[in-house]
Amino acid sequence: MKQKSYIKYKEPIPYMLIKNYFDDDDIESLLSELRFLTPKMTYQEPQNMPDGTKQNNQINLDDFYRNRESSNILNIMNKIYYDEELKKNIRDTSWFYDVWNYTNIDNTFVAYYENTDYYKAHRDISIISIMYWLWEEPKSFTGGNVHLTDYDIEIPLERNQMMIMPSSIYHAVDPVKMVKETDKLSGKGRYCIVRFLKMK
Repeated sequence: MKQKSYIKYKEPIPYMLIKNYFDDDDIESLLSELRFLTPKMTYQEPQNMPDGTKQNNQINLDDFYRNRESSNILNIMNKIYYDEELKKNIRDTSWFYDVWNYTNIDNTFVAYYENTDYYKAHRDISIISIMYWLWEEPKSFTGGNVHLTDYDIEIPLERNQMMIMPSSIYHAVDPVKMVKETDKLSGKGRYCIVRFLKMK
C-alpha cells in the first residue's frame, strides 16, 4: 500500500489532490461493484449544456440503489465524512471549504470513459465536487487527464487519486484512447466516481 499524500493548491484557485486515498481492500471492493455496474451504464445527455458536450456512459447510484447500504461504492465514499485528516487538509486549503460543514445532501454517480470518450468544459451543479479515479490493471488506455480550463491547469490522471474542488470551476476530460480494440463497456476504461456535496 502506497503512502497517502495531500497536495493542496491555493492559487489561482483552491483545490486538493489526495494520492493513494483508499487501501487495497477498498479498491478491490470498488472494482468488484464497478464490474457489476458497467454493463448497466448508459449515455445520459448533459443537462443545460449543448449537444456534443460529452461522450461517455454513466450510472447514478442514488437512483440505482433503493438502499444505499447495499452499495460498496457509496459506503466507501462515505469515509470522507469521518476522515478528520482529510477535513483538516481541505480547510487548510481555503476558507471556501468551511462550507463543507453546511452541506447536508450528496449525490454520487460513476462516469466511464472508453475509446474516444470525452467531456468538454463544464461546471457541476453543486457546491463541492469530489472526483475519484480508478481502473483495472494493467492500464489499457491513454488520455483522460482533467483540465481546469479557465486557468490552463492540467491534472494528470492517477489511479486511486481523489480531487476536491469548487463545483463552479470549469473542467474538462481529455479524450480516452484504448490501447487495443475492445468491446463496448468492456470495463477496461477510465472510471470516475463523482460525489457532489450540496445543501437542501
